[in-house]
Amino acid sequence: MKTTGFASPATEYEEERLDFNRALRPFPASEYEFRYSGHEMESFHIQDGDLLIIDRSVKPFDGCIAIVVFENSFLCRQILFSRKWNCYVFLTEGRWQRVTEIFGIATYCIHTLGGKRL
Repeated sequence: MKTTGFASPATEYEEERLDFNRALRPFPASEYEFRYSGHEMESFHIQDGDLLIIDRSVKPFDGCIAIVVFENSFLCRQILFSRKWNCYVFLTEGRWQRVTEIFGIATYCIHTLGGKRL
């Protein structure tokens, strides 16, 4: 077989395969996955059945989405800093509650776009 011209410069280029574990969980020792259940977080685009990546090494900040411990249960809520109470608070059942324990901060939310659940 006779070849003419120059070889394509792309023949030696191979794109690295996307590794979702490395992309979504850069610090696996401090990260957890939670399956969200409920409808309270839909205004934050977190839907029933979504998979949340939670990082325990991230420091809480005003307005972040966190997993808080409330009455011996894990809740996914937006937390806000209250200057009045000098602590983080979250809204549940129409009432503001003081955050006593933060399990971790949500860094990613993965949900399907109408297909089968992950």
